[in-house]
Amino acid sequence: MKNVFKIVSWVFLGVLVIGFGFMLFLGKDLESATNISVAPVDLSTFADGDYEGHYNHGRFSNTAVVTIKDQKIVNIEFTKKVEFDWPEVRIALINSVLEKQNIDIDTITEATATSKAYLKSIEDALHP
Repeated sequence: MKNVFKIVSWVFLGVLVIGFGFMLFLGKDLESATNISVAPVDLSTFADGDYEGHYNHGRFSNTAVVTIKDQKIVNIEFTKKVEFDWPEVRIALINSVLEKQNIDIDTITEATATSKAYLKSIEDALHP
C-alpha cells in the first residue's frame, strides 16, 4: 500500500511539473505580443504582386504573403502559422483586412496576441 502511495505521489508531482511547464510556455511572449502596435498601410504606392512579411517572436512567429492587385489587397496567405494556430481567428482576421483594405482593424476577442502577430507579418509585407 505504501508503494502505491509513493507511485501515485510521483505521478501526481510529474503531472504538476509538466502542467506548470506548459503554462509557462503558453504565457511566454504573450504580454509582449499583446502590447505591440500595428500601423495602418497606404496601398496607393504598391504595384501588383505578392509581398512577403515576417513576424519573429517566439511562438507567435509567422509569415504572410499579401497579394496586391490594382492597389487593393486581394489575398492573404500565411505560409508559416503561429504555434497553436486557431483557423477561425486567422480566417476572421483575413476577412476583416480584405473588407477594410487595411490592417488598422480590431483584433479578434480572446486572441489578441495571435491577431496582432498575424497583423504584424502583414504590416511587414506592406512596409518594405
